[in-house]
Amino acid sequence: MIAGVQLKQVIGPLVDGRIYPLRIDENEDNTPPYIIYQEVSTQPELTDDGPTGHEWTRQQIDVYHPDKYEVRLFANKVVSTINNQIKPSIYGGQQQLHDEAKNLWRQSIDYEFWQTTPTE
Repeated sequence: MIAGVQLKQVIGPLVDGRIYPLRIDENEDNTPPYIIYQEVSTQPELTDDGPTGHEWTRQQIDVYHPDKYEVRLFANKVVSTINNQIKPSIYGGQQQLHDEAKNLWRQSIDYEFWQTTPTE
């Protein structure tokens, strides 16, 4: 399964479905907390016959929250949920930032997931 689909299914309920790929469009709900995720890179599985359609994907998952401490607690809940429900996955750590333009705290979480990339 594609990692983004898994993320929406698994951690989307934590934010009442406010989980978006890359950015939030104007017509979408930006009430915090919310999550924005993006694919950073992929490492395809290759054989002598070429690509298999399976790959490791590295994802950046950003949790936005108005409170500096609550954003970390919420991000830890996201990590726990992913660890319990998406296998295999590799947790790569977190970083906290402040988004001045939105006046929100952002906890950036790094993960790697195994995904199958269908051709149709």
